[in-house]
Amino acid sequence: MPLPDKLLRTGFFLLYNHLAFTYDAVAWLVSLGAWARWRRTVMPYLRPGPTLELAFGTGGLFADLCEAGRRPVGIDLSPFMARLAARRLRRRRLPLALARARAQALPFPTRRFANVVATFPTPYIFEPATLSEVHRVLADGGRL
Repeated sequence: MPLPDKLLRTGFFLLYNHLAFTYDAVAWLVSLGAWARWRRTVMPYLRPGPTLELAFGTGGLFADLCEAGRRPVGIDLSPFMARLAARRLRRRRLPLALARARAQALPFPTRRFANVVATFPTPYIFEPATLSEVHRVLADGGRL
């Protein structure tokens, strides 16, 4: 693997794990303050029904979905992100339907979700195993 790829992967690993507490500030900075608005742009495209969020991160979109009357389910591999998301959801008294899981091996039944969403996805989203699992858990006519 070339050095730039290694550095990028290491940077993402640190951001999503040991430096997860900086994630919201980094997202705000790189988006020039528009991150919250950007992540909510998915809302009008969602179909009625269950929504799975891949890599829920600090729980920003997850909270937005709950506050819009949806009952999402979220997965993330990072225990650091999971703690931050749980704290955010508890503070807002929102449901904690969060699990630690890999997008390449989703722990859900076939055709369970009307929507699968992912904000700021890293290369995992293009892995054949991820795409296969998303296809498996999406209901007929579901949206990614």
